[in-house]
Amino acid sequence: MMGNATVGSDLRGYQSKSPTQVLRSLLIADDDPRYRQALRAFIEFYRHSNVGWFQEIYEADRGQTCIEIAITQQPDLVMLDLEFLIDNESGLDIFEQLRQAGYDGKVAIVSGHNDEQEIFRAMKSGACGYLLKDRLISQLPDALKTWASDRVYLGDEVTTRFFSAFHHRDRPVIDLADTLTSREREVLQLLVNGASNQEMANRLYITQGTVKAHLTSIFNKLHVSSRTQAIVRAVKTGLVTIEEFEFEGR
Repeated sequence: MMGNATVGSDLRGYQSKSPTQVLRSLLIADDDPRYRQALRAFIEFYRHSNVGWFQEIYEADRGQTCIEIAITQQPDLVMLDLEFLIDNESGLDIFEQLRQAGYDGKVAIVSGHNDEQEIFRAMKSGACGYLLKDRLISQLPDALKTWASDRVYLGDEVTTRFFSAFHHRDRPVIDLADTLTSREREVLQLLVNGASNQEMANRLYITQGTVKAHLTSIFNKLHVSSRTQAIVRAVKTGLVTIEEFEFEGR
C-alpha cells in the first residue's frame, strides 16, 4: 500500500527546511481502512518526535463525512485520496465541495496514479501538494515541514508530470505579461521560485507590506486567489518558463 522510496530532488522553494508553524490536526480521508490505519500509525510515530504536532487525528471513509469533519473541526491539514470513489464522487470532486462549503485549510492529494491531468487539476484547485502512495512514507516528513511553512510540496516524479500538462493546453489570447508591472513580474518570479514574503522583501529591498500589496495586485490580474494558483497560471501562460525553476542537487 505504502512503500519506501528514496526522495528525489524536489523543487527548490517548494521544500522548506524550517517550519513556521505546527500542524496540530489532521483529517485522513480514504475509503480503505487498511490505508487509514497505516497512515495513522505513521503520523502517530511522527508525532512522538515532533512535540505539538497532530494532537487530533480524524478519519473519514465517505465524502460527506469528510466534508462534515472538515467544516466542524477545521483540521489544519486534510490528506485526501484521489481515488475516493464514494457516492460516485472522486477525491477532486470532494476537494471542490470542501472549498465551496467554506473549508480553507490545507488539502494534500494522495494518489496511486501519476496522471498529469489529475495532478494539474489538483494543483489548479489549490492543493498544497500531490503525493504518490508508493512514495508517501519517504516523502511525507519533508512534505509536512513544507506545508507547515505554507508552501507547496511536489516530488520530482510528480513535478515532471505536472509541467508536461502545460504542453497539452492552449495559451490564452490575452498576453498577461502586458498587464503586470516590471516589479510585479519580479515578485511573481520569486513566488514561483518558492520565496517567502520575507525573502522577497530582502531580495527586492522593499517591505513585507509592499510585497503583500504586489501579490494582491498579481492575484487580481491573474484572476487567482492563492499562491499555488498564481504559480500554475504563471507557468501555463508563459509568464515564467519551466527552465527558470531551480532544482536541488543541480
